[in-house]
Amino acid sequence: MTEKLDIVLQAFLRPSEVIRVAVEAATSVAAPESDVGAISERIAVASTELLHRHKRILAVVSHQEPQSGDSELGCVFIFKHKHPIHAPRMIHVNYVVEHTFPIVEGFSIDMAQPRRNTLDLRANIHGNILHQPRTELSVTIHSDFSTNIKPVSLVTHDTEGLRSVLLECKRLKDNSAQRGQVDITSLFSWLAPYMTRPRRPAILSPIAPDLRALMKPLYTLLSSISAGIPGDEISDVALIREDWIRHKVREEVIANHNETHKLRIRIGTFNVNGKLPSQDLSAWVRVSPDSDSSVLIPPFNEMSPLSIGSIMRNAMEKSPESGPRALPLASTQPGTKQSHTGMNDVADPDLLVLAFQELDLSTEALLYSTKTTREDAWCTAAFAGLGEKAILYEKLASKQLVGILLVVIVKKSVKSCYSDIRATYVGAGIMGIMGNKGATAIRLTYTPMSSTQSDPARSTVLTFVNSHLAAFDEMYDRRNADFHDLSKRLIFDTGMPAPQSSENDVQSPGLMSISVFETDALFWMADLNYRINLPDNDIRVLLSIKPDSHDTELDVLQKYDQLNLVRRTRVAFEGFVERPLTHLPTYRFSTGVATDHQGYDIKRKPAWTDRILHMNSAMVTLRQLSYSSHPEITMSDHKPVSADFQLTLASLNAATFDSFVEDLWREVAVIEESAGNPSVKLSNTMVDLGKIHYQQRVVGSMTLENDGKVPCAFRFIGAEPGAAAHPRWLIINPMAGLLLPGQKVTVTISSQVDNAVASELNMGPARLECTLILHTVLGKDHFISVTGEYARTCFANDLTWLARLRGPIRALKSVSELLPEDQAKTAPKEVMRLIKWLMSNATEVHGLFLEPGPSALVQSIRECLDTDAEFHFSQSNDDPALAWAFADTLLQFLASLPEAVFPTALHARCGQVTSKEDAFELLDQLPSVPLNVWISVTAVLHYVTQQASSLLLVEKLVAVFSEVLLRDDTDSSITTSVVGKRNFLRYFIA
Repeated sequence: MTEKLDIVLQAFLRPSEVIRVAVEAATSVAAPESDVGAISERIAVASTELLHRHKRILAVVSHQEPQSGDSELGCVFIFKHKHPIHAPRMIHVNYVVEHTFPIVEGFSIDMAQPRRNTLDLRANIHGNILHQPRTELSVTIHSDFSTNIKPVSLVTHDTEGLRSVLLECKRLKDNSAQRGQVDITSLFSWLAPYMTRPRRPAILSPIAPDLRALMKPLYTLLSSISAGIPGDEISDVALIREDWIRHKVREEVIANHNETHKLRIRIGTFNVNGKLPSQDLSAWVRVSPDSDSSVLIPPFNEMSPLSIGSIMRNAMEKSPESGPRALPLASTQPGTKQSHTGMNDVADPDLLVLAFQELDLSTEALLYSTKTTREDAWCTAAFAGLGEKAILYEKLASKQLVGILLVVIVKKSVKSCYSDIRATYVGAGIMGIMGNKGATAIRLTYTPMSSTQSDPARSTVLTFVNSHLAAFDEMYDRRNADFHDLSKRLIFDTGMPAPQSSENDVQSPGLMSISVFETDALFWMADLNYRINLPDNDIRVLLSIKPDSHDTELDVLQKYDQLNLVRRTRVAFEGFVERPLTHLPTYRFSTGVATDHQGYDIKRKPAWTDRILHMNSAMVTLRQLSYSSHPEITMSDHKPVSADFQLTLASLNAATFDSFVEDLWREVAVIEESAGNPSVKLSNTMVDLGKIHYQQRVVGSMTLENDGKVPCAFRFIGAEPGAAAHPRWLIINPMAGLLLPGQKVTVTISSQVDNAVASELNMGPARLECTLILHTVLGKDHFISVTGEYARTCFANDLTWLARLRGPIRALKSVSELLPEDQAKTAPKEVMRLIKWLMSNATEVHGLFLEPGPSALVQSIRECLDTDAEFHFSQSNDDPALAWAFADTLLQFLASLPEAVFPTALHARCGQVTSKEDAFELLDQLPSVPLNVWISVTAVLHYVTQQASSLLLVEKLVAVFSEVLLRDDTDSSITTSVVGKRNFLRYFIA
């Protein structure tokens, strides 16, 4: 091996890999042994091919983890010449890795001398034969490390080099044998960067990317890595590169494209409780006045239940086996000429997607059924509900799983825009397969009309899911499990063969399937059966509160809604978006049974079981225009729910879009094969954030510049395995990215301390220091020092701890300076200062504790508390802003406490108290400091309500302060009665 070859190959490898020995070789070219002429020609050609396309380099490479003291890992690399089209002029290494053979048990390398070569047998057997001109040796390498690794045969004339290869392989194999039983696959994960080939950009794939991955920050998808311990560098490059391309497309194509196409979609979901339609569905299927449209649809003549019923009977009388039938599209008088003129309206949906649950509750509904009778009946009713507009529409697709039906209705004028329509279903009922629970889904491709057939527009994929999850309050975990089960099993067959995992994959690839999440926009409409984690009486009481505060009470109920809980805690439906609920719970209404004054069944807790959620990629803009229920439709124990959406697409020519992406891809496709080391230059390696205050953002920055000749991917990593890339008090943006040669990016390093972080920082040193590690993928690490001076705050502290301060918290140097527990103050000084000011200046101010204070004033008041400075504020008699600010500061202080003033463990007992005597007796359970805070705060509230003499004010203050003084963990499925806690607090205020 020449020195030049050694240097070239070593430059191709990472520092953790070392070339031990390498020989020039070539792929073997077969020729008939009896053909002497062919043999002579073959020998000559082989020599020539060593310099051309058949040339190979056989190298033994050793690897050792930088932090590990273990013996070396060995591997045989076979390099080949890079094709010119894959070798940009900036890259000087003209080789790529063609094969790798880990040197472990099952590895072997055999050498043989082809018998057809003419040799001088009189030569010395110990060496002279091997040194004769034209001596050719064949080498065959075997490995059972993976079934995908096939034996490779080469020929070479470098006999001395080959001898060294054999000796080095034997040494490394002996090292491997000494390791014993280990995870070989994990041990050789370092090979991945050398074998993975760049793929075509996923953005150009006919299959859309998984929305679940797109919803997550890029850095959370990258491989586990820390300083000195490489991760899956090639996978990281692929993810970072694809993200870079998508950002470029959004910035340079989507956002700056003036021409757009808008698609109106109306979604509806309705659990029909086994009923056939008997009412007018127009309120549900037609665009509602509150759907953010400047054009309102006039009402049409209502149909009587009798006429609806006759339509249903006619549909039921027809045999479901008779094939598809035309649906009645409009109710018109005989002899009336129908005209489309003037009927189209910009507010009309282009797509109407209706989801039904419990379509059939008959005994056989537990098994799959192919009957379409009920589908026809409900489709007929839906078209009837469209009134005179029905003639503009027709059914595009439907999918039914017994009681679960999904129907897509489309405007006739744009029907040709939809293609590749696919449908699927999954049962999730009894034994996980029965049809009483489960989901149906429909996937379709929408291609806007193009001005010319030769220049088609870029397509968008839309997916709709209708599901029905497990019922009953206690089935919370089952509902979550149902969602994940459906997410895995709801797939569409494409009919296309699945791609092979590698070039050596000899197994049958099978057929490719598509997840419901592999789409540009996903709409999930359902009876999800999620309930409200509050007692039945609480829900009914909150729903009956006077209308002027009704929205506030709905907000309270939504805090305890199970669907909001699982989304907030990422247990299920992570990444989905739902518009805030402004309509009353849609379940459960009944006829013929006992109900409350609002019509809810007294044996079933009201709940928002019927929901519509969505998620979409950044390639489209999705705006929700409405979200409402329709209580006027009373045929079921559920109320139907609808939502209107406007999908905005950039009117892109497909060929132009593909060409733009291909140009981007060519710039970054060869990162893994680039010979030059990726390199970035940092404008500074020290960032001083200065003073860091509670809830105030401070920002520092540095500039990264790609000063190398190849594209460079970068990411921030932790110092140790499993460690975070930065402390909680820091925010880095971006956490990962890609730079072309010569490009720069500004990385912001900021801090904004919230309650959780403040609780930690208040207990530690004021001087904040950390070292960030910027890793250049396939390159080296850079270290950035970040410092700051934390200004401690009295907020977000334990009350007992705060009462042990000798002076203002800002003057605290160390936790060791705290007063002994037996010398602590009776209550934190900061709380008492706020209460004293309010009692002296604000007890008669209207809106106290109900109106927010100006943020600048709140910040100034908090600074006075932290530094023990005097309150030098001038208050105008006509302006209540200062009083509101002091009241707001007290509320924010109480809300910031790690635990509520009244401990969570006592909340259940609070909810059971039925008298003032019992309430005051329960105070004995409080520690002394929280007890004094409770007494002081409730005393202020009592005085304020006495001054106003208003029962309504009492109820408003009780609602506000019960949320902070008796705060529950809303991220837990176990909660306490909201009404009970309000009743408890009322004993101290009224």
